[in-house]
Amino acid sequence: MLSSIALFASFVLGVASQTSPIVISTTSGQLHGVEQDGVMSFKGVRFGQAPVGQLRWEPPVPFVSAQAQNVTTLGPACLQQFAFATSAFTQSVFNNPPPASENEDCLFLNVWAPSTDTKEKKPVVLWLFGGGLNFGTGSLPGYDGTSLALNQDIVVVTINYRTNVFGFPSSPDLPLAQNNLGFLDQELALDWVQLNIAQFGGDPRQVTIMGQSAGSVSVASAIVRNRVNATFRAGVLLSGVPVSSPVTPSFTSFNGFATAVGCSQSPGPARLECLRRVPALTIRNFTNGPLSGSFGPVTDNVTAFADPFARIRDGSAAKVPILLGNMQDDGSAFTVGMTNLTAFLEGELPGAAVSPDFVRSLYPTAQNDSQVIIDSLTDLMFRCPADLWSAATVNAGFSSVFRYSYGAVFADLQKFPDAGAWHSSEIGPLFGTFIRSTATPAEVTWSTTFQTAIANFIKNPSESPALNWPKYIPGPPAKTYAKLAYNGNVEPGNFVQAVASEDLDNTCDVLWNQFL
Repeated sequence: MLSSIALFASFVLGVASQTSPIVISTTSGQLHGVEQDGVMSFKGVRFGQAPVGQLRWEPPVPFVSAQAQNVTTLGPACLQQFAFATSAFTQSVFNNPPPASENEDCLFLNVWAPSTDTKEKKPVVLWLFGGGLNFGTGSLPGYDGTSLALNQDIVVVTINYRTNVFGFPSSPDLPLAQNNLGFLDQELALDWVQLNIAQFGGDPRQVTIMGQSAGSVSVASAIVRNRVNATFRAGVLLSGVPVSSPVTPSFTSFNGFATAVGCSQSPGPARLECLRRVPALTIRNFTNGPLSGSFGPVTDNVTAFADPFARIRDGSAAKVPILLGNMQDDGSAFTVGMTNLTAFLEGELPGAAVSPDFVRSLYPTAQNDSQVIIDSLTDLMFRCPADLWSAATVNAGFSSVFRYSYGAVFADLQKFPDAGAWHSSEIGPLFGTFIRSTATPAEVTWSTTFQTAIANFIKNPSESPALNWPKYIPGPPAKTYAKLAYNGNVEPGNFVQAVASEDLDNTCDVLWNQFL
């Protein structure tokens, strides 16, 4: 299965380290990767043909080759979109450091696997990045799979998928079921894993899909659409699940984009042909400019559905074990500088008569309206959707549901004022890619504790991932909602505090769920 070709010395961070080229045969070709310090890595593996030219806005086409492929360098990110008004802040928090390059030709994945060549195949996790389905890549340094693979003895796969207008165009020029191309890219990557992961020592029957933010929404969407023949056995959903969405798509952003880049034909084949000739950089410049609209999934009843809860209730979703939850302060990164609670409520819930004083009463420990806004957005966008999802899946007979709220806060991770346990601050501890030179001993301990708990679920999703973390049961009196690393508790024996769901979900029941 594995063959070493030569042995040579290199230095990483000033420390001598043995590396060895290694070759694995896959449907993408003879992959020439590297084995180093107990981990094999294969970076920039092409799994889909370049989605350029006539393949722009087409479903992904598998890349198949028998040729030698040098896969020692991370592939480029797909072309990114950062909302113009908040671009500088968004990139400083969520895209720092940025990927080395971007390209429309971007359907690549990366694999990290333990070097141990055993007969027993290992569990596999496939990571779906966040970024609002507008930006992101599986090649960010924070997603490096070395620590997970080495310390947890699992195979780690990270992938790229198309985002923004390239991946979710919401275009009337395309068949409706061809609009959510990013989801189709994810499905193709999962198919690649099924075909090839055994060559890396992984078990195709033990694949867990895991994602954060938009990646978590992607995991949930895969669960909702895959009733039979799912290419995964479990899902980890970190801060993001889909709720109800419009049945009828809006084509406003795509039509505006088409006109702006010089394709003024009526929607249809002629305009699509014109748009396929527009240089990718021209498109990126527009989508990152002040006149661009936003792009996202449409309800096609194939990859995305208007009512995911109906799919869960009627048995149309894949009844796989899930672990889901949110950060204690998911909303802080999206509310920086907001102090006007009335304006916030009008912006988030236009036309809804919600009293600011009533909202303040729901958060009695908040010291000011800025904190009320953070807590409100955390609940409205993250905690309450997870509340609805966890209850729906338990009631539908999903065998194992584990729910959490993440409270770990470390000084060196506070990238902006009042960040707290902010949206995506769990990534470094989970992947073991936090900055060790600034980390406290507690942060180092927490990374090992948290990573091990998530890996335990990946290895055996039907069992508790940690001591005192029970399967979730919604409602009182069951204490099954796991508060993780609250009050500085980061040790394996004390990081889980199981409480009743109403302790944290009261605001959802009283107010926010009615808008979801």
